[in-house]
Amino acid sequence: MIYLRPHHGLCIQHFVGEGYSQDFVDNMKSTIQVLENTPNIEITLVPASDNICSSCPNNNQGICLSGQKPEDYDKSCLSLCNLNFGDVIQWKEFKQIVQKNILTQDKLSIVCKGCEWISICQGFYE
Repeated sequence: MIYLRPHHGLCIQHFVGEGYSQDFVDNMKSTIQVLENTPNIEITLVPASDNICSSCPNNNQGICLSGQKPEDYDKSCLSLCNLNFGDVIQWKEFKQIVQKNILTQDKLSIVCKGCEWISICQGFYE
């Protein structure tokens, strides 16, 4: 089982190898590899620290030092995808829902407003 903050479904699809630290980058690559190699794996959508956060330098014992922003990203993602915290879903299905309801609808800037990495993600569509 992979625990995933909803907005990380967007981050994963745009990841290019940059991040907060080398530990974070390595963990992100490892998580993406597991998800992409086992698309039927179940993920649980969580409102706090997840598998990706585990190696983030902004993670202080499960509390994100980035403040309210990640929570807002999660809530926007869930709302646009008609999902809820606690939902258990296969990675491939979650990925498709995010693509259909956010990425192909050009709503990334709505969900990720104020994210320091958004320029990387938006570069995918230029």
